[in-house]
Amino acid sequence: MNSLSVPTLYLVIALVSAMCTLITLILWRINRDMAGVFPWFLATLANTVGFLVAFPFAGRGGIEHYLTVINNSLALIGAALLLEGALQFRGHLSRWRWRAGLLLIPLFVLIAWVNRLDPVARHLAHDLLSAPLMLAAALVMVWRTRGAAFRVYGLAALFPALLGLVLLYRGAWALQETLSPGEGMEAPRALAFLAAMLCLMGWTFGITVACYFRAHLSTLQLATEDVLTGLPNRRQIDATLQRTLRRAKRYAEHFAVLLIDLNEFKQVNDRFGHQAGDQLLKAVAQRLRGFLREADFAGRLGGDEFLVILHGVGDSISAQAARDRLRRALDGPLELRGTSVLVRSAIGVALWPAQGDSADALMRAADADMYRDKTGHS
Repeated sequence: MNSLSVPTLYLVIALVSAMCTLITLILWRINRDMAGVFPWFLATLANTVGFLVAFPFAGRGGIEHYLTVINNSLALIGAALLLEGALQFRGHLSRWRWRAGLLLIPLFVLIAWVNRLDPVARHLAHDLLSAPLMLAAALVMVWRTRGAAFRVYGLAALFPALLGLVLLYRGAWALQETLSPGEGMEAPRALAFLAAMLCLMGWTFGITVACYFRAHLSTLQLATEDVLTGLPNRRQIDATLQRTLRRAKRYAEHFAVLLIDLNEFKQVNDRFGHQAGDQLLKAVAQRLRGFLREADFAGRLGGDEFLVILHGVGDSISAQAARDRLRRALDGPLELRGTSVLVRSAIGVALWPAQGDSADALMRAADADMYRDKTGHS
């Protein structure tokens, strides 16, 4: 069997590296507002440039040692950028990390320069630095994920984890060679080279899927979430109320629907402006989140109206107690533009099944009760 020539191997890998860099560039341009994608593009670019610079001169001595410094430095920078991108993608944003990362660049270059003439020492230093960065990036991608997110982010994490383990293996081999020279570094070097190529291709595919998944989640969130308050919107409220009704009818689980209207909200808008009104709505939404138990639900119907579903409320006494607790949670002073504004709410309650056996019936009953509460006749 004829062996693959070095120029052909270089051409194939150069094309693969360039293609992966182009894909990550396009991925970044499409998802410019998505945290983490830009460092991933820079990481892929750094690794591709490092390979394209060093590989053609492998085994030629002289200039090879200097180009290896560039290759090793860029590989370490790429690993650090990979981890930074994973941290940003998972929501761990930090400016000081970027600044601290810039300080690592001269350190990486110095380490590569000091070990440029000793392949074993070079591999040992490079691998013992790169492997933890790769493994940390993989861990960050899957940390505290489950279900579909774990599967998608786990696909992306698989490849840096694989490369990190291979680099640990090569680093251990290099350490053994340092202590007791023997078989040389050819076998672990070839394995690491293969793992690096697999990681480059697999990681590119994995982050592409991860970005698509994140964009899909954002689209779903926009469709079911109120942009201003972050609470579920009318569409999600209707769906949740229908699910609650089906479960209540199946298991005879009592629940209450509470409609909330903010008194004098229009006056706040007229006096302080719509931005102050938005601030008020956000504050009320935050107070609602603090009031809810894990099994309960709250959403914004629109304007200054909110809806709450409370489970386990089945009679008028518990309904009144729930109304009073909710009022205490929502009402009270709020600082708006240097002025204290008193938040006051009107709350209507409807019980299933006593005051309605359908979503429309419950909403009408709660709305009528809210009007009585608002006018002081409840």
